[in-house]
Amino acid sequence: MKKLIIGVVVVGLFFTACTKEEETTGGTAPVEELRLLGSVSIGPDFQNTGDFDLNLLALDANDNVIQLSGSQISMILDSVATTTKDTTYQVIVRDVTFVQPSTGGKIKVGILLDSSGSMDWNDPNYLRRDASRDFIELLLQNSASHKVGIFDFAARYGDVNGDSIDDYYLRVLQDFVYVTDTAGLFAALDSVTAYGGTPLYLSLWYLLDHVHDNIEAGYGHAILVLTDGEDNESGDITSDSVITKALNYQIPIYAIGLGDTSYIDFTELQRVASLTGGVYANAADANALTQIFNSMGLGLSQGYNRIAARITPVPPSGSRIWGRVRATSGGKTAETGWSFTAP
Repeated sequence: MKKLIIGVVVVGLFFTACTKEEETTGGTAPVEELRLLGSVSIGPDFQNTGDFDLNLLALDANDNVIQLSGSQISMILDSVATTTKDTTYQVIVRDVTFVQPSTGGKIKVGILLDSSGSMDWNDPNYLRRDASRDFIELLLQNSASHKVGIFDFAARYGDVNGDSIDDYYLRVLQDFVYVTDTAGLFAALDSVTAYGGTPLYLSLWYLLDHVHDNIEAGYGHAILVLTDGEDNESGDITSDSVITKALNYQIPIYAIGLGDTSYIDFTELQRVASLTGGVYANAADANALTQIFNSMGLGLSQGYNRIAARITPVPPSGSRIWGRVRATSGGKTAETGWSFTAP
């Protein structure tokens, strides 16, 4: 029988750090909203370490991302549903880094959309198009220098653009252009459809090559992929193949899994995002896509805070863990909840 253990410990901080050799004393703008970017990222050795990460957007009144220092962050462990009796759990913050995907304030993002047949019932109203449009408009509001390309897979066979890659595995709907070209980008999104299977890894494999072949100095580069299923048509190309290539090219993959995780296993997709330096988010249904694409846009264009945390002792596999993260900046405090199941 499971017992609900109530946590009472607020996090202690060991040390802080910032990526790209940026030093920070933390933001001073008043924080108006605290938002998780994606799902909790569970460490690969969780059962031995209890390590997990939170990716966090601290936003001011104008939706500007606030860079936080460790002294501005605390966490509360609310409860652990576990079979273990009389155990007191605690959470500590091991590290705080600021992840900045853009370079010099400029990002080049390849949006890869699933056009498999199952999208007809998982997103019958094509909300992925609307969410992608909002993503592009958000980037445009941040800077006219950002660039976006629109790609999909499983839509049709052929090689319309003559790149020697079958469009079924990677279709170039709109190659990389400035986000000011909303007419071209939005027209490309209008051509997204639903047709075939899910050659997810092969599509990512080809898109990584395409992004790498079009690397531009002064830009950060990333892929944002949306899929509603597990790969079933990539042959010898596996998730490990994709991870290895992404790491070699230094191109992070940000991933959105669309669907109920009770029926669809997005474990490998989450692993691809985590190990390539990106972020994974789950959209339980298509209505969640707008908020997730919005958060991804904020994080990719402005950066986000990554909180490395640890729960001790390590809860047994299957334990459900709930907590909150709290941030203070500019005399204001905001918090948001988090939860995950111990692997």
